[in-house]
Order: sequence, then structure tokens, then C-alpha cells
Amino acid sequence: MERILVGHRQLSYYLQAVNEIGKTTAGWNRLAYTEAERSAVQYFLEACEKIGLVTRVDSVGNAYARWEGVNPDLPVVLCGSHLDTVRNGGPLDGTYGVFAALEAVRTLKEQGITPYFPLEIVVFACEESSRFGVSTVGSKAVAGQLEADKVRRLMDRDGIVFDEAMVSWGYSFDRISEAARDDLLLFIEIHIEQGSTLESNGEQLGIVTGIAAPTRFQVTISGIASHSGATMMSYRRDALPAAAEFILAVERSGLAEEGYGTVATVGVCEVYPGAMNVIPGEVRLQVDVRGIESDSKQRVVNELRMSLDYICQKRRLEWSWNSLGDEAPVFMNIGLNQSVAEVCSERRISYRFMPSGAGHDAMNMARLCPSALIFVPSRGGISHNPAEDTDEEDLLLGVEVLCEVLKRQVMLGVI
Repeated sequence: MERILVGHRQLSYYLQAVNEIGKTTAGWNRLAYTEAERSAVQYFLEACEKIGLVTRVDSVGNAYARWEGVNPDLPVVLCGSHLDTVRNGGPLDGTYGVFAALEAVRTLKEQGITPYFPLEIVVFACEESSRFGVSTVGSKAVAGQLEADKVRRLMDRDGIVFDEAMVSWGYSFDRISEAARDDLLLFIEIHIEQGSTLESNGEQLGIVTGIAAPTRFQVTISGIASHSGATMMSYRRDALPAAAEFILAVERSGLAEEGYGTVATVGVCEVYPGAMNVIPGEVRLQVDVRGIESDSKQRVVNELRMSLDYICQKRRLEWSWNSLGDEAPVFMNIGLNQSVAEVCSERRISYRFMPSGAGHDAMNMARLCPSALIFVPSRGGISHNPAEDTDEEDLLLGVEVLCEVLKRQVMLGVI
């Protein structure tokens, strides 16, 4: 089959130009609803207008560029990602997905394709949780899943309230219903893997079957704070060794379910009172259990509750467990995934079906319309880091596959 020739210079130009925005010596900083993020979005809009796309920004800051089809009243084929970053992040997370979509559309237009279905590129607002502690805000709004009252009063580290940050840019939580859509045929997102599976196995593309969902909770272990020199070892009710045992239990439980793609992490450990000469009287741990299999994830949670109770009873300590969230895994559309696999097979591109441990906008879109998520390899599995990188050949191959999949969808609309 004839291969689509993607303009490598143009893709490289887009990425280099947008990554001049928010670039620092420590990495990239385009936090949600900041001048840097808005500047990057403006660059995207102007680049789209240069190739004849019609642009707009919705009530929460999602940016769109539209290529009208033969019948503009038909459902929309949507593709895209995000341009905001974590603090001191990398140059490709989200950014590649946006400009891969733009380069795919530019290539199709250059080929003289006239889409039957309308095709739109989207830049979702506030995908990262780095500023306000809540992620995928833009895609949640599009899917009608954003609970404004739960997030609008969140505050960033500078004391700026989320609601105020949105209003300062002309957006509003009071108008989130205007961002919801019911006119989509399908959604496709292409993204760097942010892990090392593809690179380790020498594979060129990942087709995501489902996106793991987190169960998060805070554990508090309570003992008695006392003098570190005057309290004999056998009389101590030290919360920290118990926490250490529990942390190892989290690791063991995650390893036991690794075959199901489940992972378990203690990401926060706070020790009180936190003095060298005081035996810790309390430790607070925040735990993240993620998996694509709900039963596997629940087994880990159940095992950890039993382990915590056993450890604390043995050490004469008290414990509490507070849920911070429990989400269900989301699965991508089988028909769209098969379409991606067919394109890869026709072009002799090696691929694998795989889960995603990280969250993406595609997980919200999958609740709204048939959706697909495509991965290209990450060099060294590094992401959320200024060293984040992908070989140019892999970036271009991803655009080539996206281009062909979009071509088939906008011409045929078959899922």
C-alpha cells in the first residue's frame, strides 16, 4: 500500500516553535490557565488558521480547529490532546498529540482529500493536575462529567483560586454546560507512551485497550510520641516502623497482581512531629492503587486493609483509613483499535495491544463516544521530565498511522 509522506520538517518546526513557550533551564512550565499555556494555544490556533481551518475556543478554554466536511451536519471526527505541562515537564507530553493531529490534517489537505465527515482538532484545557490538583478538566467538561462545585474553590500554591484563574481568561465554571458536546462520531488521541514497554520490546506503536483507574486512600497510623532517649525500645509505640512495614506490604501486594497490570504506590509519607529526638507518634500515608482489572485492584485494597490491621495490632497502634477516590477503568473502542491495527499491519509496522497506566483525556472521551488512544515509544521510559524524548522516526511513524486512520474515518465514518 502507498505510504503517506508526512512532512518531517513541518512537524519538527511546529514542536520547536511551540516549545519555545514556557521553556526554562529546569524544564517546560505551561501550567493550566497561565500566560504560557494560553500563548501555546494561540500559536496552535494561528498555525491552524494558516492551513485554512476555522478556529474557536469554548467556555472552559478548550481550543478547536475545524475542517468542514462535505456534509457539515454529520457527526464530528475529533482528535487532539493538550498543551499544558507539569512543573518542569518535558517537550512531548500532550504537545506531540496536538501537533501530530495538525500535521496529519495538513498532510491530508495537501493530498487533496475532501472529508465527508467534519474533522476537528482539539487542545483540551488543564489536562495536568500540577496547578490545581485536578486533571483532565477540559475533556471532563466536553464529556459532561465536570463537577464544578467540587473543583472551583481549589487553590494553587500562590493562593489563586481556580474559579478566579478561569474568569481572568474569560472562561467560567458557570458556563461549563456550553462546553459539553453531543455531536461527536469518535475521538482519537496519539501520545508518547511515558513508559518503557514499547522500547524494551522493540515495538513501534502501542494500541491502548484500556486506561487504568486509581483507587486512592490515606492511611493514618497513630502511636505515642515520646522522648527518643528516655523511652526503652520494648515500651515504644512508634508509628514509623509500622508505616515501614505497611509500605513494604503495598509493594508486595502490587507485585502479586503485576500479571494483571495492577500497580500500588505510596506517594506521600508524613511523619509527626518530625523531630530527630522524638519517637514518631503519627504517620500519614497516601496510597495509589491503579489497574485495568477492577477485581485485581480490589484484591490489593482488601489485602492492604488486612495487612494494616495486623501490623497495628501487633504493635499496639491505632489506624484509620480514608478514601480519596475510587474510579473504574475505561476501555477503548474495539472497532477503532482494529482499524489502527489494520493500518499498522498493511505498513508492516510492529505494534502491541497494551493498557495505559497513566490517565489521559481519552478516558473521559471514551465515556462520550467511541475512542482510541495510540502510543509511540518513549526513550528510556522517561516522562514528566525535561529529558523526555522520542526518536523522530517514531514521531513521524505515529503521524503516518494517525493520518491514515483519520483518512478512513472522515471518508467512511465506519467504526
